[in-house]
Amino acid sequence: VVNELRREGIMIRSASVGDVSKKDVVVAEVGDDPLHNAIIGFNVKVLPAATEEARNEGVKLFMGDVIYSLVNDYKDWVNEQRELIEKKAIEDIIKPAKITLLPHCVFRQSKPAIVGVRVLMGTLKTRVPLIKVDGTRVGRIKGMQLKGENCLEARAGDEVAVSIDNVTVGRQIKEGDVLYVDVPENHAKVLEQEIFQFLKEDEKDALNELLEIKRANNPFWGK
Repeated sequence: VVNELRREGIMIRSASVGDVSKKDVVVAEVGDDPLHNAIIGFNVKVLPAATEEARNEGVKLFMGDVIYSLVNDYKDWVNEQRELIEKKAIEDIIKPAKITLLPHCVFRQSKPAIVGVRVLMGTLKTRVPLIKVDGTRVGRIKGMQLKGENCLEARAGDEVAVSIDNVTVGRQIKEGDVLYVDVPENHAKVLEQEIFQFLKEDEKDALNELLEIKRANNPFWGK
């Protein structure tokens, strides 16, 4: 089993002979990478205390009597877990978006301002700050409605009514203005360097335009 795992480039923390014990599970719990918190058992049993410990601590057990199947099952699990981790990372990151204020769609000027907007690029969500094309901060989206129903996000092409805190229409913003989601610098770094390939094309475009705005005054912003 060890030789087969090494041929596949799979890291091994420890290897021993015998049924899987609670101690083995405790060893498997240690480590920063959850994809390494696993035990592969070939032709052995799992002791009851070990089963309970693994369940409580999130250690994955792969048990069987065919080495090839054990290794493939582990590799499939790693791929599935990696996809879940990447999906969760994407969901937690503030995504880029570009919007424009629609003409004749100012429903309230302030406290909060309520306006109609069209999403030009990216994914617009609630509770995100906005900036103008010159980088000026112009409030934060408080809520959003699509076709009269509250919603948490809107995609490119959607026309939604949004409420914006800390801004007055006619002063800081006006009809026809183009605004961007002000993605935090640490989020922008992750978007550009780690998960760019998972973004939709219009999200990539919105991010690139935002980076151009930010880096006009600071070339190293988000790097």
